[in-house]
Amino acid sequence: LDDAERTGHSHIVSWSPGGESFKIHLPKQLINVLQKYFRQSKFKSFLRQLQGYDFKRITRGKDQGVVSHPMFLRGRRSACTLMKR
Repeated sequence: LDDAERTGHSHIVSWSPGGESFKIHLPKQLINVLQKYFRQSKFKSFLRQLQGYDFKRITRGKDQGVVSHPMFLRGRRSACTLMKR
């Protein structure tokens, strides 16, 4: 996500202001960004991967597209090592 912001893709995916979640603004375009880093070609497959790590996603309302996990926080990469499938 940090790289997406640095490379001008924050209109597609970005951190929340507090850094405790991220928002997928343009799901169809997200795959093009992800393919630079992962062998991912389908948005649904990406979502399944997130669910496998117990990420939570909001699918309705004004926060639609927001994704979060208690250990996935901006500036705290080391916390990701505590995430389990």
